Amino acid sequence: MDELLIIGLFILIVSFNTQRSTDKRLRVIEHKIDSLLKNNGIFFHNNINVSKEVLTAITLGKKLTAIRLYRKDTGASLKEAHGIINRLAAKTASPLRQSN
Repeated sequence: MDELLIIGLFILIVSFNTQRSTDKRLRVIEHKIDSLLKNNGIFFHNNINVSKEVLTAITLGKKLTAIRLYRKDTGASLKEAHGIINRLAAKTASPLRQSN
């Protein structure tokens, strides 16, 4: 019985340490990705998934092209696409991009 308890405790400690190590590595990877996105002027939002083409059009200041591409990709209405593209354009025109 004591051996089973010791084995269970050992497994628990090993899995806890493995989880902590994985969490730490994940935080480092997320930080690196965030830095790459920030340094390249790329906007990423978890709730709005847009294609690379739409983001490129926004970055180049081609809002009409971005709206057309977004509508094609998602089937959104003109009003919805216009609102989303305007919000994305406002967020991508951050001081970070202007400092380059």
